[in-house]
Amino acid sequence: MVKFFMSFGSRNLRSGGSTVIMETMKDDKYVVLVDMDGVLAEFDDEVVSRIRDRHPHVPILEERSHFYLYEDYDEHARLVMELSDEEGFFEALPLGLQAIAGWQRLVDLGYHPRICSAPKLSNPHSEREKLIWLRKYFVPVFGEYVVDEAIITRDKHEYDGIALIDDRPEIRHSDKAKWQHILFTRPYNKNVKGPRIDGWLDENLPAILSAAAVEYGKISKK
Repeated sequence: MVKFFMSFGSRNLRSGGSTVIMETMKDDKYVVLVDMDGVLAEFDDEVVSRIRDRHPHVPILEERSHFYLYEDYDEHARLVMELSDEEGFFEALPLGLQAIAGWQRLVDLGYHPRICSAPKLSNPHSEREKLIWLRKYFVPVFGEYVVDEAIITRDKHEYDGIALIDDRPEIRHSDKAKWQHILFTRPYNKNVKGPRIDGWLDENLPAILSAAAVEYGKISKK
């Protein structure tokens, strides 16, 4: 079976790119795409922190039910949207629980993790700040390749991998993708059917990724 690995030298990785450069390698590994917000970085925690610091009159939700946080805040929806549109917001996101250990776990299982995260269209700083965030938390541990290979795009379906670990309940154009969507469990996706992991230490992760690799092999042969 031929496995595809994203070359360290490939640079068409930012938003807007439509071509994925692939090359086979002797000692290659299956690529696992990994989202950032809600998976590696705590988007909600930063919003809540800013609400408490600057808008204490706004009640904090114990648990949300919508993927878009502002939809749970009713009359304060615009305020919540504006907070996440501020310059410096994405750079300030707290590191997610077990995020570093989760990335290392993918490596230890024999996979090649790669960032695949969507920019926030209403925040023109989001793409740059996501890369700054990676440099702060991941590059010191795993090296520069994490940023060099990072994909910041809304068109996640255009990039190759056996799986995409993402908290979004539905991925745009996922029916056109080769990867399998693995849900990273959050309150707003708990009723969505499909393979999922309950955090980075979920004991089912190895089996789920193995199944995704098998399915990827079937698709690649078509």
